[in-house]
Amino acid sequence: MRMELNLHGEPHVMDSLLALEQALQQARALAQCELWLTLATDAEQGPALCLLRNGGNAWLMYLSGQDDLSFHSLGDEEADGVCSYLLSNGQVDEYPEAWCVEVEHCQRAFVAFFRTGGARPAGIAWEAD
Repeated sequence: MRMELNLHGEPHVMDSLLALEQALQQARALAQCELWLTLATDAEQGPALCLLRNGGNAWLMYLSGQDDLSFHSLGDEEADGVCSYLLSNGQVDEYPEAWCVEVEHCQRAFVAFFRTGGARPAGIAWEAD
């Protein structure tokens, strides 16, 4: 199994849990980032997990890779407002604060995604897009 981690536009091959944990440590040091982890297959792009972070706000998006199903994380559904995120292409997008989950939960989700070979992490509340 081979996964590719893309940290704010820079791709890196993740061939071990240790490599992933080191990359997550680098991402943790950034106040804002766009982070993708994708299962690489020979035929097509596999499942992918995306993290957008701005300070203490972060949310996840899961793409199944096969049937165009996508999901986003759900945090505090009572939260009002939006949070802006800087994407790797320089674009700034806004998403509801209700989608935000703790950064630490997001990082654990990346480890779970890696360990399960691309399954949607069970420790996160998800909503289909």
